[in-house]
Amino acid sequence: MKKFIMLLNEELKRGAKFYLIALVGLVVLEFISVVYEIKSYQSNVEEYMRVDRISQMEAIRLAGGPLNFGDATSYFQYIIAIAMMLILLLAFQIWYRDWFGESKYIYRLLMLPGKRTAILMSKLTAVILTIASFIGIQWIVLLLSGSLFKWLMPEDLMESKRVFGENRVISMFYTFNIADTFIILLVATLVVSFVFLIILIERSYRKRLAILHVVMDVVLLIVPLVGLVYFFENTHFLYPDQITTFVIGYFLLYFVYVYWKSIRLLNHKISI
Repeated sequence: MKKFIMLLNEELKRGAKFYLIALVGLVVLEFISVVYEIKSYQSNVEEYMRVDRISQMEAIRLAGGPLNFGDATSYFQYIIAIAMMLILLLAFQIWYRDWFGESKYIYRLLMLPGKRTAILMSKLTAVILTIASFIGIQWIVLLLSGSLFKWLMPEDLMESKRVFGENRVISMFYTFNIADTFIILLVATLVVSFVFLIILIERSYRKRLAILHVVMDVVLLIVPLVGLVYFFENTHFLYPDQITTFVIGYFLLYFVYVYWKSIRLLNHKISI
């Protein structure tokens, strides 16, 4: 445990600069996007009124109806997608930076006393904590964006009945639902763990054999899952809620497999 805490602290300190720069940039983009959507909508309404010489109500109808918060945060889903790409980049970088450079930091890690499991877990925990903190900050940004929306948007142009409209991505973040958060973290953990596995496979085998291992692991994830879900849906063997539970259970089981294989590669294939 002491080794794990030491390594985790080191990983968090090494990735802090990258994380803070990315986070500040994404948050600024989100606030700018809200202001842009509001000003753009108001400009369109005013343009309709000026050019077509119509009432404000008619101009609002031509502009697509009153603006709701979901419309004002429409760019958030793209910014969240950028954040996901940065997380994947961090997952690759957190391993490869240890192999490159004059000191080859990975060799110092491998020579530390104790089990190598701590190395894998510290890196995985560092990325998951990064994701969890982003979700928490995203909640704060959404709350502040809601206040900004109400402050900048005139009531006669604003639709307050629907908070998010059809924006399911933002709705999932905004619900503050523990189950939704758990699912997000579960999927994120599986994806990051699989990225770690790919890196360890690439470091353990030659190119062709590494590609074969990756393909086999992808097939093991997709083919049984798709086949079983298709079978359950067509035979009605399970209810929809039970199918969802099965999918979550399958992901958990696959995570155990990915974790086991990663530890096996780290212990037996990667040498100093």
